[in-house]
Amino acid sequence: MKSKRPFLVYVLTILFLLAGVTSLIGTTGVFDAWNWLLSFTSLKSLVLQVFLGILITLAWFSAAVILWMRLQWAILYCSCVVILTTVWGWIERLFLTSNPQPFNRHALALTITCIFLLFIFSALYLVAPSMKPFPSLQNDRGSTSIQPTGDKNE
Repeated sequence: MKSKRPFLVYVLTILFLLAGVTSLIGTTGVFDAWNWLLSFTSLKSLVLQVFLGILITLAWFSAAVILWMRLQWAILYCSCVVILTTVWGWIERLFLTSNPQPFNRHALALTITCIFLLFIFSALYLVAPSMKPFPSLQNDRGSTSIQPTGDKNE
C-alpha cells in the first residue's frame, strides 16, 4: 500500500536539487577559470574548492534522493546537510574571504539565511510523519515468542 507524497516533499526535493545544481555550477566555474584563479591563488586552494564543491553537490543531490524515497532517516540526513552547508557557507563568508566586510554588509544575508532555515526546518518537521517506517517494524507485528497470558507454548 503506497501513500501519496505530501506537497512539501516535492517542494523540499526541488529546493535540494536546485541547491545541488547551484553548487555544481560553482564547481564548474572553478574549472572554467582555473588558469586565471591559479595566477591569484595557490593550487591547494583550488583543489580544496573543487573537492568541497563536489562534496557539497553530492550531499545536496543525495539529500534530495533520500527525501524523495522517504526513508526513515531522511529528515535527520537532510537536516545535517542543511546545517553543515549553512555553517560552511558562513565560515567561508566571514573568515576565509580575502576582503572581509563589516557586519552591516552581512545583516541582509543573515536575515535571509535565518528565514530560509526556518522554512526548511519547519517543512522537514511537517514532512516527518509521512516518512516510511523501517521494514523490520512492519513485518514483526504480532509475532512475539512470549505469550502475555502465561500459557505454555506447544
